[in-house]
Amino acid sequence: MRHDFRGPAEEVAKRIAERVPPEGCVVLVGGVDVGKTTLARELHRILGGEVVDADLGQSAIGPPTVITLGTYEEGMRDGYFVGDTTPRGHLVIALSGTRRMCRAARRPLVVDTDGFISGQAGRAYKLALIEALEPDLVVFLPRKEELELLRISCEREVVVASISGVRQKSREERAETREANFRSAFARCRELKVPWERIPWKGTVLGVGEILDPGTLSKMLGCDVYFARRLGGEVVAVIEGKPISVGAVRAFWGLDELYLIPQSYLADRLIGCYSGGRFRGIGRIVSVDHEGLLLSVPDGEEPDAIRPGYLRVTASGRELGRSALP
Repeated sequence: MRHDFRGPAEEVAKRIAERVPPEGCVVLVGGVDVGKTTLARELHRILGGEVVDADLGQSAIGPPTVITLGTYEEGMRDGYFVGDTTPRGHLVIALSGTRRMCRAARRPLVVDTDGFISGQAGRAYKLALIEALEPDLVVFLPRKEELELLRISCEREVVVASISGVRQKSREERAETREANFRSAFARCRELKVPWERIPWKGTVLGVGEILDPGTLSKMLGCDVYFARRLGGEVVAVIEGKPISVGAVRAFWGLDELYLIPQSYLADRLIGCYSGGRFRGIGRIVSVDHEGLLLSVPDGEEPDAIRPGYLRVTASGRELGRSALP
């Protein structure tokens, strides 16, 4: 792959900035540790405007798992909660969130993307992202030839760059950085107990439909039910213990789906918090019981809505694994 520009980030940024119009948008594409964020900082310093940081795992502006809009100096102005440290498995959500943040951004705009470029899915995602954002310039930062197919397929103006002096981080270093960033975000959170019926869920069946009597459903399932809702032919229940009559309950109520969520799946669940229709920050479900949820939320203020993420994360920032809620 040919390289249009090679050298220190400051020099490469100056030459790239000459190709970006005053109200333009430049998108940076490359794998991990190729200098995308270093170049994004330099471009922003020269161009001004704002930055969309779409690197869910190694965000330099906002918390992990969030596509953030803002500046390196002032931090996050707005955000789009994806709920995971990678776009894998959430490509439509991540693409939609990046596009939404770009539409809200002040120009000129620098978009720093994640390092997911491998395989058919990675290439298709990046190409779809470029097509959706319609940037004035795309900067590819390849390590070898891994971006050549993308470069050939890209219908926007393209620059290929190589940043010197970029340090390669280990997987452990990146994990430690994420933990520190999670801790920093959780530091502004305070705990708040909210009853089940007042939890303003978004993006899950737990937030819609008729609230069912937990005691009745406990007897039918043969396990302890904390909370349950029914929406048409679907029932979702938060349970403790092993159910013994799932098929009988589905048949009795004529259900299409019966979703049973172990209460342990909710404890330490990452959440996105919203107020006034805007994203406020990330928090956690600390614990659950029959009365409700103990939440850790930004500034301890009850949010208008919470969206469960895919990760479970401790207060110290350690990731416990990922799973989806119905």
